[in-house]
Amino acid sequence: MYRVWWFAELTPEYKILEEKMLDTIKKNYRQFWYTPIETPAVERTEVLTAKWWWEVKNQIFWVYWLAQGTEDLKEYSLHFDLTVPFSRYVLDYRWELAFPFKRSQIQKVWRGERQQRWRSKEFYQADIDVIWEENTWKDYLFYDAEVVRVAYATYEEIFKQFNINAKIKVNINNRKIISWFIDSLGLKDNLTDISIIIDKIDKISVEKFIEELDDITKNKEITEKILKFCRYEASFDNLENIKIELWIKNDEFDKWIYELKTVLSYMYSLGLDKNNVIINLSIIRWLAYYTWTVFETFIDWDRSLGSIGSGWRYERLTSYIDSSTSFSWVWFSIWVTRMEEFLFEKIDKSNLQKTTSDYLIINFEETIDESLRLYTKLVWEWKTVEFYPESDKLAKQFKYADKKSIRYCLILWEQEIKNWVYVIKDLKTWESREIRL
Repeated sequence: MYRVWWFAELTPEYKILEEKMLDTIKKNYRQFWYTPIETPAVERTEVLTAKWWWEVKNQIFWVYWLAQGTEDLKEYSLHFDLTVPFSRYVLDYRWELAFPFKRSQIQKVWRGERQQRWRSKEFYQADIDVIWEENTWKDYLFYDAEVVRVAYATYEEIFKQFNINAKIKVNINNRKIISWFIDSLGLKDNLTDISIIIDKIDKISVEKFIEELDDITKNKEITEKILKFCRYEASFDNLENIKIELWIKNDEFDKWIYELKTVLSYMYSLGLDKNNVIINLSIIRWLAYYTWTVFETFIDWDRSLGSIGSGWRYERLTSYIDSSTSFSWVWFSIWVTRMEEFLFEKIDKSNLQKTTSDYLIINFEETIDESLRLYTKLVWEWKTVEFYPESDKLAKQFKYADKKSIRYCLILWEQEIKNWVYVIKDLKTWESREIRL
């Protein structure tokens, strides 16, 4: 993959890999009846920044243009994710949608953040969501499990397609658990700051983690409690023990534990192996609009890649655009571009043809009419075939086919036409055989 200032510029091999991945993702999303939609690449800036201006203003790409002789500055921006545009979409079409509404959306997004390996300014997201009106008083916890199951099935098929031996580990948590834990420590007003630190626990040293927490808690005992909480090895069977071991005194805590166990039960019933699901209490996602279930997916033997997909539940996100509305939903996104780059490093490149053609029809001036008729016939039979554009030396046409990794050349000489046959030349073995027209 080549990049121009961290924007995509793809070789044919890489683009073919991308299209194969996207086809697999689309097929799996349709299999579970997630309805495809599309939203514009450009949204009003006030919509994109309605909830978290200070975080987003440094990440979005502003759109400048001249309108009616006046400069229209920063009124519109390229979307930096697909969630906020979907919020606006739901409000625009809410009278036409049947809720709960299951949506899939696969588009590029643009984000002006610091660049590093596996992270670009332009990348694909493959989202699925289920959204419903909050006034139905439904939690629909089943959908938290379903979106993960859909993503997991998609990962498995992609790895199988490219002969990658990998297992996906789903790290799951309920954000309410840690919110109530922080509240029980008397630090409710510091929840956002503490969440930011917890969210990067795997990216900084333990010493740095403790140092940053100490600056907020001003109490080493509380800092140690938070560290122990984040490192607690929880399983489906011992989840309730957190409250005992960490001396959590909060009546609401049991409710959030129960909700997390309910989601896990649905996951296992949907066929997820318990060994591939990890209860990770440090998975939190610090932005305030993330609520309830949160999950990250990793490749078991390569954590250096980071998360290859994330999801979480939202509450009342549309109210930041229109305060009279109240929708909730659960979401999962596969980080397509990150997985592409990973796969492109791991797979055998020879499996990615430089062309989509299987056959090249050799061009001879004296038989061009018959060759074009054969070309048309094969195309209408859905064969992947290419016609050489001019009558040239046979060796040059073979060289062209070889350079494009086209294995078979179809040849019609005058004598073969008289016998109602054409020749297939295998450029790998140099064997030839005749096929009747």
